[in-house]
Parts: sequence; structure tokens; C-alpha cells
Amino acid sequence: MEIVTPDPTTYDAMLDLQLARMRRWERAATAGLFTQVDIWAFRNFRAAYAGDELVGWGFTARPHVFPPDWAVLSVTVAAAHEGGGIGSALRAELTTTLPDAAATLVALVDDLDERALSVAKHWGYAVGQHGINSTLDLVDLPEPERPAGVTIEDATGLEFPDEEAVDAMIVDSQTNPEAVENGIRARLADARVEQAELEHPFAVLARVDGAPAAIITGEIKDGVLLIHYTGVGQAFRGRNLGLLLKQAAHLQAAASGATRSYTTNEAGNAGIRHINAKLGYQVVAGDYRVRRAR
Repeated sequence: MEIVTPDPTTYDAMLDLQLARMRRWERAATAGLFTQVDIWAFRNFRAAYAGDELVGWGFTARPHVFPPDWAVLSVTVAAAHEGGGIGSALRAELTTTLPDAAATLVALVDDLDERALSVAKHWGYAVGQHGINSTLDLVDLPEPERPAGVTIEDATGLEFPDEEAVDAMIVDSQTNPEAVENGIRARLADARVEQAELEHPFAVLARVDGAPAAIITGEIKDGVLLIHYTGVGQAFRGRNLGLLLKQAAHLQAAASGATRSYTTNEAGNAGIRHINAKLGYQVVAGDYRVRRAR
């Protein structure tokens, strides 16, 4: 076995291997790991080969929105080569790429893959959160019924005359577990960096009496609306804005050629999951977000 820094021409094969292990994941959503650059503070790939066969790969990375002492360390091994020490060798090599400041390591594990979870626990990881992936076919879409004073606008490009107010609303809206428990909060500037690298960025903003009240950001890729974030300012909750905004986003995405919508939410985020269920989203996959001290 040989461990190398892979050439970008092999990234598709690496993604194929990962999706062979995590068959329920959305390829368009997962591919962003390889195609985006500026959202990462650092990102390192390693691949394991037995002769010419790719038998495993992994990466270390930290998105800029993560705390500076956090890092992702992820390893995938082909099913036919499990138990041969490939994962341990990749993990050891990848650990050498971590900065000294990385004190907490995080990764994702398919919530139906008991073996992968047991391996993660063997390496000292514990389940921190449970992500739920849901999808909706964009057909027979209803028009949102907008109350008086509510407007919804195409915000693709994320340019606003009142950008400070929009930024404040985005920060205020983040009461999700990642923000509350882990301090992972994105700003308008972070969303702009992310969207600048996307081929078809997407955003919709709701206002109440002219004030920014709720936002959805994401992208359209391979005919799928990938929702990256949905947030409603705390002062505007209880007005059905999340539901209205998603309905408007579905219509805007469908007009741009999307045939499905795909989103990931924390299992315990009752508010957004209730909205998704009401809209007809179907759960298609799930993952455990595991972490450990380095």
C-alpha cells in the first residue's frame, strides 16, 4: 500500500469511493469539498493505493466559520479492504497535516453504518449531533400567501442597500445547535465568500415592513437546489416566515431549472423539521457528527 497526495484528476474517483460507502448521500452536496477553495482555512487530501487501485482516502480541513481550534479529520476505506490497517495508516498520515492549534477533531458517520460508528468510537470519537438529510421534488408548487407588509426578493449575489441590517439578522437567526453549542456562526461576508465560488448561487430574502427578517442561501447544482442555510430573525418568528420563504425559494429554484430541493438539519431542530414535513420533504439519509479531543 502507498499513501500519496492525490492529483485533482482523481477527485471523482475519491468521491465515487465515498458514495459507495455512503450511498444515501447527495453527490452534488458532497462534491463541494473538492470544488470550493476559499471557504477553507486549510484543506489536505491523502489517498491510499494498492497497486493502481484506490483503496481509501481522507482529508483534514477547517472551514473559516469553524472555531480556530477545530478541524475535520475524515477517512474512507473501500468496503473490500476493511480491517487491513488502511484507515489507521491514513489517519496517522493525515494527523501530520493538522496545525498545532487543532485541539478538537470532527467527522461525519452514516447513521446506518454501525461498523463505521464503532470504528469512530474506537478512535475516541463520540456522537455530538445527528444530521437529517431531506429532499423534496419541486412539482405542483403552491404560491406563498404573503401577509401584509411581507415581501420576498431574489437575493442571489447577496448585495443589499442595508447590508449591516441583513448581517445582523443573519447572526441573530443562528440559534441552531452549531451556533449555540459550538460557536459556529456565519456572517454575510462568509456567505459571500462561499457563493463567489459557486456556478449557480442562490439566495432569497424576506422583509417585514422593509426590514430584513429571514434568508435562505444555497446553490443549484445538477438540477438540485442545495439549501445551505435557512434563518429567521428572532424578532420575526411565529409569523410563518420560514414556510413562506421556502415556498418562494422552491418556485425561484424551479424557474431556474431545479427539479429537487435538498437540505440538512439537526435532528433536534424541531422548528425547521416541522416546516420541512409540512412542505412534504422526505428524509433520505442521516449522519452522526462525531468529535474527539486531539
